[in-house]
Amino acid sequence: MYHSLIQILAAARLLDRAQGATIGELAEQLGIDRRSVYRALETLDELNYPYVKDDKHGGRYRLMDGQRASKWWMPLPSVSFELEDRIILDWLFDSTSRSGLLADKVRLLRKKLAFVGAATGIALESKEGGAGSQGRARLLVETPVLAKSLPEGAGVLLNTLLAATIRRQVCEISYEARETGLVKTYDIHPLAVFENEGGVYAFVLIPHYGSIRILALERIRELVPKPETFVAPKDFDAEARVADPFGIVQGDPVRVRLRFSEDQATYVRDRSWPESYHFEEEADGRLLMSFDTGGIFGLKRWVLSWGADAEVLEPAWLRDEMKKELADMTAIYS
Repeated sequence: MYHSLIQILAAARLLDRAQGATIGELAEQLGIDRRSVYRALETLDELNYPYVKDDKHGGRYRLMDGQRASKWWMPLPSVSFELEDRIILDWLFDSTSRSGLLADKVRLLRKKLAFVGAATGIALESKEGGAGSQGRARLLVETPVLAKSLPEGAGVLLNTLLAATIRRQVCEISYEARETGLVKTYDIHPLAVFENEGGVYAFVLIPHYGSIRILALERIRELVPKPETFVAPKDFDAEARVADPFGIVQGDPVRVRLRFSEDQATYVRDRSWPESYHFEEEADGRLLMSFDTGGIFGLKRWVLSWGADAEVLEPAWLRDEMKKELADMTAIYS
């Protein structure tokens, strides 16, 4: 089924060109015989994509596309989805996405249809986030509704921190270190505030060290804005730092390659991933996944959650770390 659909899509693309295509060109481009080409044309016609043959220009075939061009301005129709409709759509999306050649096209189509479905209360987007069902981090510009309540007095600190971030005000902070419990006071440049898994954190530049660090709101003991302001580093991109599905990026991104079993390939690919993530289906149905990430800690936890269905291929040092982690786990249960 997938192979035939791919041929039909390729034929439509060739026929949609200004010069169209001959039967011979279609056969050569699609790698099929002339009889199969005619079957593909018949299928397009049955799907209400009629074609015409231009005998004046060498018997070239073209799609009849004039009506679509004249109706581009028409609003989307009002539609309603019943339960059966949603089940059929989910089945179609999940089935066609199992083909490596169709996966990206299906994912884009699902996003386009999401706008239609949203108006009817039906979500046609992928059901899960990239690294799991938990929501990714989000930047804050105002006091949010959080998944867990803030400690007493933290609301005032959060408002002060947000205001200082917007105004680019230098702040004096008294902060309790997680490792030692000691409270130290120093200046910070608050760059951005974000929520992650119900907690609130801030990207801050500490002038004394000249580095950007992440501070947790719940460990701030005092925060006092100063009159002076600061200029944020030109290479600081808060959106990029919180967009990593595997955690908040603090170090340089690392190129990672994973392999998933055939049984789990569809579930991995169907999650919502950044566009830069690349997928490739192997001949035996297993899935290769390649991407850049700085969230190594979160990545290791996620890979371990798949058990024997996931394997780290690159980088070599991360593969070694996974081996050590598994050996330590085995020792616990031995």
